[in-house]
Amino acid sequence: MELVCEKYKETVDPDDPVCRHPDDYCQTRSGCIIHFMEKEKQRTQQKKMASSKQAGKASTGTVPC
Repeated sequence: MELVCEKYKETVDPDDPVCRHPDDYCQTRSGCIIHFMEKEKQRTQQKKMASSKQAGKASTGTVPC
């Protein structure tokens, strides 16, 4: 699948979709597949980190206050 930025007409790698101009105003950002895929990847990484932290706490026997 080829991903193309609607604003700048730049091709983006589908394996690592990243907005090349995240600080620029973009009228299509709310419907942008590149932006959506980038955010989904970040959410997945955050969930993995959170679950690994929880697993680490469970294995050490510490109890959160």
